[in-house]
Amino acid sequence: MLFLLTGGTVLWIGGQFFYDLNHYFHFSASAPAVLDKWEVKEEKGGKFSIGVNYQFEWEGQTVYGVYNFSKPSYHNPYVAKDHIKEWEAKSWTVWFDPKKPNDGSLQKKFPAKKAIHFALSLAILFYFTFLKAYVRRMNILDQSSS
Repeated sequence: MLFLLTGGTVLWIGGQFFYDLNHYFHFSASAPAVLDKWEVKEEKGGKFSIGVNYQFEWEGQTVYGVYNFSKPSYHNPYVAKDHIKEWEAKSWTVWFDPKKPNDGSLQKKFPAKKAIHFALSLAILFYFTFLKAYVRRMNILDQSSS
């Protein structure tokens, strides 16, 4: 039972990691972005995030999009507004899939945390697998010696 639970957990964590890794590699093209209409959005649990409209040029077309920053999140809207003032002065790059330029992101981060979780869960699964084999081998040795 423990083996099945661990295996299911590894599959779930691995699926999340490979899904995010797929998005990371699909965002292979980049372009300078023009950002406007920054806003603070209230999320669940009384937290706040930042959203922004952006546009960029790709193959002679102007592509428009909306991006919601999932991180960082803020405990009050005033800190988020102060952060917007800092970000407005920054130059931004939009990352996107050249086949689907409407699907873009202003943050391209490798899913390192999920990779570590996946590696640790695999290590635990292998540990339980080898432990199960070891216990079976010891039981067979105990039965043959008696």
